[in-house]
Amino acid sequence: MKKTVVEQLYYDFYGELLSDRQKTVLDYYYNDDCSIAEIAELTRMTRQGAYDACKRGRKQMEAYEKKLGLVGRFQKNRQLLSGIVDELAQAIARPQGLDPALKKELTEIKDKILVLSDEY
Repeated sequence: MKKTVVEQLYYDFYGELLSDRQKTVLDYYYNDDCSIAEIAELTRMTRQGAYDACKRGRKQMEAYEKKLGLVGRFQKNRQLLSGIVDELAQAIARPQGLDPALKKELTEIKDKILVLSDEY
């Protein structure tokens, strides 16, 4: 996965654990797509201060992920759910011998997993 996407997931999972300053800087960086110069202007910090807060925040989130592994588990579970949905779709699409009631039940299970996956 692209590094920026992973960092955004880190922010979603661990952003509340950061200092207020780091959280503010990273919120502008990830959610508002601001540059370091723009963040410095918005927060009335120097560019170096904004850069350092961003860098420290990222390192802190990486440390949290190393210890807790929440993002890794999240990604693994999403892949597993996606694989299950694909297998169910293939089973439902087979032309031979599926009982209509079973096909309907499998379709309902697949749809429930998709809803769960979207909420997760």
